[in-house]
Amino acid sequence: MEQKAEWASYLHEICYPVERFFLGYPVKDKERLVSAIISNAFLNEKIEFEQLRKIPADKSLETIGDYVLDFAILEHVPGKESATPKAINDFREFYGKNETLHWFAKNRIHLQNFILWGPDEESKKRWDDPATDLLAARFEMLIGVIYLEKGIAGVKAFLEKHNFFREIEKFKKTI
Repeated sequence: MEQKAEWASYLHEICYPVERFFLGYPVKDKERLVSAIISNAFLNEKIEFEQLRKIPADKSLETIGDYVLDFAILEHVPGKESATPKAINDFREFYGKNETLHWFAKNRIHLQNFILWGPDEESKKRWDDPATDLLAARFEMLIGVIYLEKGIAGVKAFLEKHNFFREIEKFKKTI
């Protein structure tokens, strides 16, 4: 029983920064959140609780997050009632492409500081590699977690809280 309490406390410790600084609420399924923020390289190291190895990297979260994010982006298309299909698609593609999501995750919400990286990944700051989509994938996974916890309204609230559209609009003007 004591091991179970220690495990729950450990999960809380891992999840707390993401819950506190990103989400603003504690998630019900902490293992799902851990799946979104833990790197496989982290699991290759000596870890305090072997239970972490039993939490799969749930790639379905990335797929869910991708589709849900597309929907939230489409909801935000300016003048969508009269916009051309091409304008709508261009808007969706820019706001949802990996480079844009990576930029937002890295430079605006600093997601790299909340991922449980392996020591080699952390020392090399793999998220700084311009060819990587690590943070875009983790951002989509986080969106998937939010959707499964709070639905589309939760995702929209998260994007609003972090000024997703406003920040990306600023970024768009710089490129």
